Amino acid sequence: MSDPAVSVVIPVYDRADRVGDAIESVRDQTLDDWELVLVNDGSTDGSGEVIDEYAATDPRIHTRHHDENRGISAARNTGIDAATGEFVCPLDSDDRFRPEKLARQLSYVRSLPEDYCGCYTAGVSYDAAGRRIETIRTGASGDLWPEVLVRHDFRPHSSHMVRRSCLDAVGGYDTDLARGVDWDIAIRLARRFRVGFIDEILVERRFADDNVSGDPTAGNPTYQVTIREYLREKYADALAANPRTGRQFDARLARHRGLAALEASDRWRALREFARATRLEPTLGHALLVPLSVGGWSAYRRASRLVDRNTPV
Repeated sequence: MSDPAVSVVIPVYDRADRVGDAIESVRDQTLDDWELVLVNDGSTDGSGEVIDEYAATDPRIHTRHHDENRGISAARNTGIDAATGEFVCPLDSDDRFRPEKLARQLSYVRSLPEDYCGCYTAGVSYDAAGRRIETIRTGASGDLWPEVLVRHDFRPHSSHMVRRSCLDAVGGYDTDLARGVDWDIAIRLARRFRVGFIDEILVERRFADDNVSGDPTAGNPTYQVTIREYLREKYADALAANPRTGRQFDARLARHRGLAALEASDRWRALREFARATRLEPTLGHALLVPLSVGGWSAYRRASRLVDRNTPV
């Protein structure tokens, strides 16, 4: 058999109860020219047995197993190493492809110039009860550098279709980063290549109670601070070389530090961080956070949900 055009890679850690839906969304694709690589990252709940059962019934499905939990980046890299397709599509075990996703992207990405690493699409997320909570449609395309340092527009990650050669060129996923690996790989890809965008909702994200990124509308500010502080150190040279981008990055970091303080009921610290964010990047959004700090975390969550409720699909 010839190598498939597309390799889908799913890292799995303790997702025995839900990984099957992700797998079925790949098997339901209108495109047949794919393989699926599932990487069991030291699961303790029987996930390994579940994915092996799928592999036993479909020759396009392959599994790899880590003896211990090595983290999301290592699991993704193991999957890429095992992949044989020209293009790689990451898929989180909580997410789903819509049936036409691979066919639409493969046709589009093959029409792009050689300096494009691949493309991504719009997406939609749902809460644990199945209610729509967010439509992700950034629309960014072409040269995303250096703005990608400030805004993670190359998302959702499960919508990516990227040339395997480009992933190899940037060294794969950063195993020193436990969180935010999708943003980091987007930064490194955008630093060297351009990116295409398909304005269709072709992936669905499912938030469960144990999603590490936290509340699906208000987010997890401590999670964001951890990621942004790591990226601030890792890309210090790029931020210094692009002063405007550096100020914007520091403003967003101050904003999330303020939100973390607000969540911890430290309103004075939140006020100081929001004021700093406004000085660094004087936008209406940052300015409005200053009075919101008086109302506390609950007021911010209500405001976030109101904004999202009025965002069209």
